Order: sequence, then structure tokens, then C-alpha cells
Amino acid sequence: MRTFKATTVFAVVIATLMMAGNTKAVDIGGPAPITSTLTIFEDSRLISDVTCSVANGPCISLGAPNITLRLNGFTLTGPAESASLTNCATNFAAGQDGISAVQQNHVSIIGPGRVQKFSRHGISLFGNITQNTGTRITVSHVTINQNCYSGIFMGGVSNSDIINNVSVRNSNASEFRPCGGNCITNSNNNRILRNVFNGNGSVYGTAGNNDFGAGLVGTSTGNLLQENTIGGNTQGVYIDTGAVGNIIRRNIIAGNPPIQVSTLFDHPLPIGPVGFDIRNLSPAGANVFDNNLCMTYSGASNTSNPAPCQNNPNIITQLFSK
Repeated sequence: MRTFKATTVFAVVIATLMMAGNTKAVDIGGPAPITSTLTIFEDSRLISDVTCSVANGPCISLGAPNITLRLNGFTLTGPAESASLTNCATNFAAGQDGISAVQQNHVSIIGPGRVQKFSRHGISLFGNITQNTGTRITVSHVTINQNCYSGIFMGGVSNSDIINNVSVRNSNASEFRPCGGNCITNSNNNRILRNVFNGNGSVYGTAGNNDFGAGLVGTSTGNLLQENTIGGNTQGVYIDTGAVGNIIRRNIIAGNPPIQVSTLFDHPLPIGPVGFDIRNLSPAGANVFDNNLCMTYSGASNTSNPAPCQNNPNIITQLFSK
């Protein structure tokens, strides 16, 4: 009887935490879906698979600095079916994301676990560079899958680590917005390390293809993209006009886009081919490309800064000997 009563009380506590917004949460789980944003203020973890049907906001929001959300091997699932564009966000500003951290420092989202089928981004991280918020964030060992816009979105984030994640099949609803496996927008001095970005991006819409596996968008600077595997996206790495001072090093960037996409959606000039392993809109020499394995490149180059996809055979040996 004691065991049964303790278990019953525990289940009620979890259900209460699940249904109440703006409350502390330690364990998150149970059969009931989350229907209004659950804001956590201390270290929390999933204890079961969780479904979300929040209409105008994220499913889970990290509401304090210095806290960690552990997915604990479970899956967080939203209401969208991105393949058919069902329930994808039409009001982009509503923030219908899986997990969100806004203006928080020293927060972490740790897997293993999956974040999938959300109406906007799978994981969204927002900060303010001038106010030094959105800094020292870690996302690691998470699978982000089939979200309508970016798998991981970073806006105004600095000095943060995106490490050992898998971000696949996101951004089918992106249209004119640059989205992909990891969208790094106006964000500085971050480390994007050892991730897999595969099968992200859409060529629908009137803007042509501006989606990617990993993208440096806006004025992002000082970021390191290293030892990532980036393949099968509509474009591999996308670098915006104002993104300078970044290092793209020892990545495998190949097969972007897959041949089926290239064949079906290739455009005539002035839009040009649907995508490349690296599409670089910044000036020649504005970013550093170092020992990447890639096949196709679009962008500026000159004698001092040759196109990065020259593919010296020694690069393969160097990559796989690390």
C-alpha cells in the first residue's frame, strides 16, 4: 500500500507540473499532452515520451539561467507533419517551437533524445549580443527531425556549443526564409562541432533555394564549423553576404543537393543551379575554409583565396585520421 500511494502521489505531481505553465518542473512526462507552454526554472528531465499541442508558443521554455533540460532518451513530439506542411506555422512570430531558450545564459539541452514535428523550429535559441544574453548555451546529443523550419535556430547567440547532434529532414515549410539543420543568424563565436546535418531544406517558394544543412546568416562572425557531416541537403553550407570571420574546417560536405532534387528543381539563370556543397555569398577571403571535403562550390575566389573544393586527395586521409 505504501508503494502504491507513493506512486499515485508522484503521478499526480507530474501531471500537475505538465499542465501548469510558468512553474518549476523536475520530471516531465505522463500520458496527457502539454497544451500550454511549460516554463522550467530548474534542472528538469523527460521521464517518458511527451506530445505537445501548444498553439502560440514553444512546448518547453527554459526560463532561468544555469539550468539543464535532459531528454533522457525520450521524444518530444509536436503537432506538425512537415512532409505535407500540415500544421506548419503560418504566423512565424508565434514561436511554435519544441524547446526554446530566450535571453538565458549557461543553459543546456542534453540528449540522447529526439525533438520532432514542430510547427516552427525544433530548438530555438535567442539572445542579444550587445546585452550579453543568450551566451554559453550547450545543445548536445539531440536528434532534431521533421520540423517545419530549422532544426536548431540560433538568433543573437554567442559563445555557445552545438555538439554531436543529428538534424535531419527539417525546413520543408521555409519558403523565402533561410532555414536548415542549423541556422546561425546574427550570432558570434559559437562552436558547431561533430554534428550530422542531412536532408534539410526546401526549394519551394519564389525565392529559389536559400536553405542548407548549416547556414551562417546575417552578420554572424567568429563561428567555428568543424568536423560536421553535411550531405543530402538542398545546399550544404550557406554563407550570407555579411557573414565574415568564420572558420569552416575539416567538414565532410558532399552530395548537396541529392541528384533527385537537382534534376527536378534546377533553375535557369539568374537563379542558377538549385544548390551546392558550399554556397558562399561573402567576399573572397572573408571566411576561412580549411581542409573540407567538398565537391561543388559557388562563390567568390581569387588567387590568394582559391575555391575551397579543390579536394587534394590527402584531405580524406587527414579527415579520417583524426
